[in-house]
Amino acid sequence: MVMLNKKEIEKIIEFTKEGVSLNKIAKILRKSKTTVYYHFRKIKGKTYYPINLNLKDEELIGEFIGLFAGDGCQYKTKSYVYRTYLFFNTAERIYVMELKKVLYKLFNKQLSQINVKNVIALVYYSKNVYDFVRSYLKWDIHKRKSHSVRLKNCSDSKKFKIGFLRGCIDSDGYLSDKKINFATTSRKLAENIKNFLSDLNVNYHYHVYKEKRSNRVDIHHININMKERERFMKIISPREIKNLNASAGIRNSETKWKFGFPR
Repeated sequence: MVMLNKKEIEKIIEFTKEGVSLNKIAKILRKSKTTVYYHFRKIKGKTYYPINLNLKDEELIGEFIGLFAGDGCQYKTKSYVYRTYLFFNTAERIYVMELKKVLYKLFNKQLSQINVKNVIALVYYSKNVYDFVRSYLKWDIHKRKSHSVRLKNCSDSKKFKIGFLRGCIDSDGYLSDKKINFATTSRKLAENIKNFLSDLNVNYHYHVYKEKRSNRVDIHHININMKERERFMKIISPREIKNLNASAGIRNSETKWKFGFPR
C-alpha cells in the first residue's frame, strides 16, 4: 500500500468527518481509493468493497460480456464515479433475480437495482468492472453503442464463446418453441455471433433487414433453424426461455433514455 504522510492522513480524517465521499477524497489528494480507504473506513466503517474477479469461470465471463453487448451501457461522472448498467424489462423480474445471484459469483460484489416504469437497471458502481468490460468490447464513441459494439478479440476459449452466445440470446434474442433469432444493429457484433456459431458447429441463416426510415439503422438477423434448435439449446443452455414481441436490440434501448439513464 502507498504510504501517506501525516498531513494527508489528517486531511482524510477531516474530509471524512465532513461527509466527503471516498471518491472525492481520493481525487482531491490524487491517491487511489484503496490507499485512502484504509484510513477512511476507521471513521466511516466498511463501505467500499474491492472487486474480486473470478477469472477461472470463462463461461460466466463470456455470458456477462454478451449481456452487456446486448443491453448494457457505461457512464463516467465528472467526479469519477464509474457506472456499468445492464437493462431489462419488468416482465423479466424472475430472470433478473437469478442473474444477480449468478453474477455475484463473477465479481463477488452485489449489483444495485433501479426500477423505473417498465425498465429494470442493474448497476455496478466500480471502475474495475468498467475497465473489465472495455478490455473485451469496443464501440465507436461517436455513435450509439448498440450500433457499433463488438469484441476486441475473437480468439477466445470455447467456454467463453458458449457464455457469450448465452448472454447475447438472453439480452438481444428471440427464443420460442419454433424459432431462435439473434438480432443486432451492430454489423460487427453480428459477425462475432456468426463466427462463434460456426466455431461450435451450429448452422444458421443470416439476413439484413434494410431500414427504410432515415432515422433508423439496418438490423442484422441470425436465425437458427428448427433442425439445429435442440443442439443449440443443449450447447448454449439459455437461462431465460422467452417469446418477445419487440425486435431484439430495441426492447430496452428505445425506452431507457426516457427515464434519465445515460447513453
